Amino acid sequence: MAKGLLFSIIIFVTFITNISAETPEILINPSSEEYTRLSSGLAGSNITIISKEELKLYQNKSLPKIIESYSGISTRTTAAGYDGVYTTLDMRGFGETAKSNTLILINGRRLNDVDMSTINSHIPTDSIERIEIIRGGSAATLYGSGAVGGAINIVTNNKDIINSLKTSIGSYGNKSANISLFTKINDQSSAGLFGSQTSNSNYRDASDFDESNILLNMKHKVGDITLNLDVMSVGNEKDLPGGRIKGGEVYNYHICNRYEDSKTARNIGGSTLENGDSCNTERRVDYANTEMDSINASVIIPVNDFNKIFINAGYRDKTDKSFFGANANTASTPDNGDRYTVTTIDGNNFNSRYETKQVNETHSNILSIGYDYAHSFYDSTKHRKEDEAMGQQIFANLKVRSLYFQNTTYVNESDLTISLGYRDEKSMFGARDDIDKSAPGFADVDYGEYGIFPVIYDMITHNDTTSNQAFNVGFEKKLNRDLSLYASYAESFRIPNIDERVASSSPKTTFDLKPQESEGYDIGVRYFRDKLNLDVSYYSIDTTNEIQYRNLINTNVDPIERKGFDIDFGYSLDQSNKLRGSFSYTVAEFTSGTLTPGVSTYGESFAPNTWQNLLSGVDTLNLRGKSVPLISPIQFSLAYETEVRNNLTLDLELNYLDKKYVSNDEENIEPQIPNYYIVNSYFSFVDKNYTLNFGVNNLFDEAAYDYAVSSTFHNDAHYGLSNVYPLPDRNLFFNFGYTF
Repeated sequence: MAKGLLFSIIIFVTFITNISAETPEILINPSSEEYTRLSSGLAGSNITIISKEELKLYQNKSLPKIIESYSGISTRTTAAGYDGVYTTLDMRGFGETAKSNTLILINGRRLNDVDMSTINSHIPTDSIERIEIIRGGSAATLYGSGAVGGAINIVTNNKDIINSLKTSIGSYGNKSANISLFTKINDQSSAGLFGSQTSNSNYRDASDFDESNILLNMKHKVGDITLNLDVMSVGNEKDLPGGRIKGGEVYNYHICNRYEDSKTARNIGGSTLENGDSCNTERRVDYANTEMDSINASVIIPVNDFNKIFINAGYRDKTDKSFFGANANTASTPDNGDRYTVTTIDGNNFNSRYETKQVNETHSNILSIGYDYAHSFYDSTKHRKEDEAMGQQIFANLKVRSLYFQNTTYVNESDLTISLGYRDEKSMFGARDDIDKSAPGFADVDYGEYGIFPVIYDMITHNDTTSNQAFNVGFEKKLNRDLSLYASYAESFRIPNIDERVASSSPKTTFDLKPQESEGYDIGVRYFRDKLNLDVSYYSIDTTNEIQYRNLINTNVDPIERKGFDIDFGYSLDQSNKLRGSFSYTVAEFTSGTLTPGVSTYGESFAPNTWQNLLSGVDTLNLRGKSVPLISPIQFSLAYETEVRNNLTLDLELNYLDKKYVSNDEENIEPQIPNYYIVNSYFSFVDKNYTLNFGVNNLFDEAAYDYAVSSTFHNDAHYGLSNVYPLPDRNLFFNFGYTF
């Protein structure tokens, strides 16, 4: 309470100081205040702004791969993964829970839903004005829950749009088309339309992908008031090939799925009872399809030269339909372990923000005070297959209300910038489920000597209200014309999502989970002079009640510490030759806690043979100092760009990812995911209204994978056994663009 009172006093004093200003307007980075809260400043944080001009360098890349080119960010691919499909962004080493600890926004509105679905990455590149990358937890003050590792805000272009048409073809039957249209209706009104269509058969069997996107922006001015309307529609269909079995003892149902036989083949499946000697080629294909529509209206009201009001209201409706077959599934005969799920998430949001500026001879100041409101509704039904009766239905709703402020002051004489921000967020969550055990595939199962066990557990009706706070303070000091020192401290949080509250394959009976909390700091230097730009930073993040999957359920785990270095640089050798790159060193370790062999769903003890063999006979493992799985200690990217001749550019890119522990291996005893190098190259030719791109990804045909899941047993028979998700082999692409 004392902390809240202190910040209330700070808000009041700063507000009174600002409204009395009678001085010229000051410049804030980013320059455009539309669709961003960074206009209020966030000094001391490690922030990267990818401009529209820089995005043109990445014509051959999906959005996740563009963002991964910068430090502190890695990607992880499951299912197919080509062209950004089913790719997870991980900021600052959160491993398996990265998608819940990295906040993705478009025009300041969160794309992350109350579930753990993958964020759509096929926003038309031509529609993007810039990408704002905020590393660390300071973004939680501006945007709320989920920005523990950081936040990425994709800002679309609503002005100065060039009419263009782009097409692309490539390996694996890849075909795509993008269109960008702009019209100025009159001096007060304009409209922009962006559309894209992508289709490919992908580099793995049974992993076809089709997606279409439409983004409409309308802008209108009434006097000094600016009105914006954004309408977006996304539809995609994805076949899911599943993992490939690598290492470990070969069981009957693994015969058809060995990685060594073909890394590109689908996960066919089999059964130890019926299908051990032959591959089940008639198994149904797993899939996950999504339809999403959203509409957002915003208004910017300038009170005077120093004060503005921002208001936004929106609605979004998303439906996911998916099917996952069990090992013995066939096209003609379903297995009781099959699951067809239909999940609908819809909700509304309202945001308002007041921004006021002050400039005088000694200092400049900008203050934002905001209110956020969101209400989401979740309805998910589970069936054995599409045309059968429902076995379980889960209802949930989440209401969030937040108040926040962010203030930044620039002291002229000292070349010093200071930021301070605070958010108070209250969330109200409720959930219940209905179960029909007479539905096919949902009846209790008799395991003989182990007893009768439910296939799915009834969840206790749950309601809770939590209050969480975020805080940041930071400064940036200009040491000389070229060199700046910056530092920040931030406290952030995230509330559990519905998929974490429900573990569909585990004996979980409660929706209850605690909110996750974290605190951390950044310290770094920026250097910009002539040919060289350099940003080097060190960070540390401590989390408590971190939400992870352990012993077949999601739970709040022991404290974890993350720390590391991030480096971004660019160097111009001359007018025609440029280097750019990034380097990240990440350490993520448990600071306390223990782990013991558990008990399976059917009452069997997890045989501890491998534990005893590899861990000197102990039955309980001390987690202190153990690495968090799926985090590579070292990662770097290096790109060389040269102008071969007028209008013709060659770009070579080298990416390296260090070895890391597989998912489920908190003990750090399983074989690791190997390190790998990937080299990409492409040519770009620009002539008047035409643009041509040709390139080769994975130039040296490196066999690699960046995601694998080990067995939860860790006994001798399962040691070294994991499901791996391979990356694409060598592939080509050709892009053609025309502006008119």
